[in-house]
Amino acid sequence: MFYDLHLNSQQYAAATYSDGNLLLAAGPGSGKTHTMTARILYLIEERKTDPSSILVITFTKDAAVSMQKRFGQMTDRFYPVAFGTFHSVFYHMITEYNKNDPPVLIFEKNKTKMAESVIRKIMGRDYEQENRSSVKSLNSAITCYKNTLDKERSSLLLPEECRQHFDDLIGYYEGIRKKSGQMDFDDMVYDCRELLIRDKSFARKWKNRFRSVLIDEFQDINPVQYETVKLIAGRKTEVFAVGDDDQSIYGFRGAEPGILKKYTEEMNATTLHLDTNFRSDISIVRASLNVIEECGDRINKQLISASKKEGKVNIKAFEDRSSEYEYMASSACTSSDAVLFRTNLEMQGFASYLSAQGIPFSIREKTDSCFEHFIMKDIIAYMKIASGLQDEECLKEIINKPQRFINTECLMGCEGKIDEIIKNIKRNPGIRNRDIKIKNLNDLKNDLSFMKSLSPSYAIGYLYKKTGYERYIKSLTFRGDKKAEEYSSILDKAIEIAANADTYEEFFELKDAYEDDLNKAKKKNGGKKAVNLMTVHASKGLEFERVFIPDCNEGNIPHGRMPDENTVDEERRIFYVAMTRAISELNVFYVKTTGNTKYVPSRFLNPLINFS
Repeated sequence: MFYDLHLNSQQYAAATYSDGNLLLAAGPGSGKTHTMTARILYLIEERKTDPSSILVITFTKDAAVSMQKRFGQMTDRFYPVAFGTFHSVFYHMITEYNKNDPPVLIFEKNKTKMAESVIRKIMGRDYEQENRSSVKSLNSAITCYKNTLDKERSSLLLPEECRQHFDDLIGYYEGIRKKSGQMDFDDMVYDCRELLIRDKSFARKWKNRFRSVLIDEFQDINPVQYETVKLIAGRKTEVFAVGDDDQSIYGFRGAEPGILKKYTEEMNATTLHLDTNFRSDISIVRASLNVIEECGDRINKQLISASKKEGKVNIKAFEDRSSEYEYMASSACTSSDAVLFRTNLEMQGFASYLSAQGIPFSIREKTDSCFEHFIMKDIIAYMKIASGLQDEECLKEIINKPQRFINTECLMGCEGKIDEIIKNIKRNPGIRNRDIKIKNLNDLKNDLSFMKSLSPSYAIGYLYKKTGYERYIKSLTFRGDKKAEEYSSILDKAIEIAANADTYEEFFELKDAYEDDLNKAKKKNGGKKAVNLMTVHASKGLEFERVFIPDCNEGNIPHGRMPDENTVDEERRIFYVAMTRAISELNVFYVKTTGNTKYVPSRFLNPLINFS
């Protein structure tokens, strides 16, 4: 029964609201899920709303299942309320419309092939290795447009020479996709919006289908999702949106926290607040508010802690990352602890350290080994050859990284030996530019010989700076491409991981042990002594007794070089989400140096000076 639920005055006011559309601004740990499920029960039991006319939309399948389960626990009766994600709801609408010819889900390799065709057709280029970044950037630009409808913003993701052709590129891509009857997750919302606009009978059916639409995590909504929601909200439909602009951290997927204010204006929605944090102790709530209050253009709100405990907020500096890792490894030692990272790569750096120390860890999110990245594979191949392993596949993999102009003809019958390749070139007068090829191969031999004399970490640094590999990596990106930052981070992380090994053999053993530990960590929790490792984005909605946030330095938090104002605000919100996962203890760390590089503490630590 609804009146048996334990709701505070703010939760009760929201659950029983009956004057149109509502925005419930719910801070972290304020009981938003409990309020949403109570709202559903109130609509059914007290307002006598038909359960089948209630739609609940979440952003993830897990969230939809969890909310449906929570609602089921409130009553002993079964009510046919519809729970689903944005994608599943709109996909269902499309497939019902196309019963005789339902769309086929497109896989990543098919998207890549279509993008290749588009580049060839519109830009007049053959698809070669040098054009891979153009193909990837086209897919990124299309994804951005289908989530934002912003052509200018989307076109900036393309190489400069492609930007003026954006309309032709996306038009040709869509022609191929629709002719083949395929769609990806972005298309589920994008195509549904198009149908609602151009097909009047389809629009009439769905505009009157639901009496009440409840949307969770509304701060993560993107413009296309928002426009589609407006199209299915009829005059009698009540939209109950729950979100917190302070926790909007999915800008890379097109989310815009400003949509919350837009919703209140365009759909005449009232704003109510949940401002009691039932999760975190007093000092953690106070510290997180000090940080987020510096964010621009936010909905003004104040949070208070329901706890009577003060809690702990610790700000600590370390001379270098190895001492930071050592401290965390000895401090975060139970499954009620979590170490939260800004990026997956940073998480894997600490995971490899724990693996080398034989310390169990648990990773809840889907993550591939950093050793699967093509740069890491190149590094491994170079190191195997330098260490004396005659590996033909490894040599083929790196022979033209950087470009040495060694074609297949040069490699015939050489069994992975550079000297044999040189002999092959010398005795074959038909091979062009033989002197240049031979010089490049002798340079490669000398580089590999010198790398053999170095420790693994110094060998990687030499490979990057002295062999031309850095130029090769830069040739794969274009100005403003975020991949350049990713590639640089991968190289830095490779050096950091290699610092745990004195020899090549130890490095290869470390790699194998880490990948084995990573697979174990993904398959099971790892027991009571396994500390949780995850990115901040993966921690959303979770809570832990103690939270550790490492590497709070400029360049990492906030992430990137010279971020603009909007980027800094989103990065501040990411930091805020990480802080508010903590129940009783929050540990914020930064490092002073790594190798010869000096680091600056994050600007987000300034409001926390009094907590150190």
